[in-house]
Amino acid sequence: MKPINYDYEPLNEYTIPLPGEPDYTNAGVIKAVGKYGEKYSVGKIEYQTFFNEEYQYIITPYWDVIDGLDSSVFQGIPGITMELRLEKYYRVNMQPVFITERSPSRNREDLWELMESVGLDYYDRFEWLIRTSLTCGNDNLIVERYRDSPDTFTYREALANPDCLQYGDRVVVPSQSSISRNPSVYTEKLLQLLGAGVVVTFEKENMQIDRENRDSIMMILRQQYYAGRILRGNRQKEGIDRAKKRGQYRGRKRIPVDAGKLESVRELFHNKKITEKQAMERLGIASRSTFYRRLRESGKD
Repeated sequence: MKPINYDYEPLNEYTIPLPGEPDYTNAGVIKAVGKYGEKYSVGKIEYQTFFNEEYQYIITPYWDVIDGLDSSVFQGIPGITMELRLEKYYRVNMQPVFITERSPSRNREDLWELMESVGLDYYDRFEWLIRTSLTCGNDNLIVERYRDSPDTFTYREALANPDCLQYGDRVVVPSQSSISRNPSVYTEKLLQLLGAGVVVTFEKENMQIDRENRDSIMMILRQQYYAGRILRGNRQKEGIDRAKKRGQYRGRKRIPVDAGKLESVRELFHNKKITEKQAMERLGIASRSTFYRRLRESGKD
């Protein structure tokens, strides 16, 4: 892993950490969402308030994960000078760009509708961000809630629910074949673990993947994973083309959506009273592309 800068001198009052213990802390994990929906934990973001009404945001990049990604997946955290490679970035008594560009400000007309859409009856743009699954139009980053302390999982627990994993967690695997004997499945599952930032220990092979070697292994896994997805996509397309020539392909079965419900959800969504995720759940649609296609087909979008 490339060296991290621990000796940076703050430039101004907005980057000097506040002294003392905060009276309130909330934290989330910043994740980059890949082309196929895979998630990579690229940093932790904390919001702290103090009794004197001062506050600060602390962004801690997960450099060992970041170094295993390329620009097609991760272009940086907005407002942060990634070239400095700091251990932590501070924004004191000011809202960082990362927050302001993806959460509602106080002067929005529909502010309280947005707060209520995620179950908030008070104004908290950071908590609002954690409770949504929306990405900003400029990037592919989301924020999920941070768990207070690292934990240890069996490989079965980890593979069954990779979204429960967090940077610093430990996963003990009896052997590499325990993950899967299928090379493509093995690649996908191990990439999920490393993308979450967990430490993986293979007992039989006496091997461990951690901060020291995660980036190089992730690079290889990502290349294999993307190549495999492209190959499977090409094979599927070839199969569809052959079926079309034989007159045997009719496409995927269309998901039925009640017209009245679609109209109701469309109005709520466009008035920002419900999130994209909530709109899709109400319509029983799992695909974003299908969701927006149905909106277009309604003739009003």
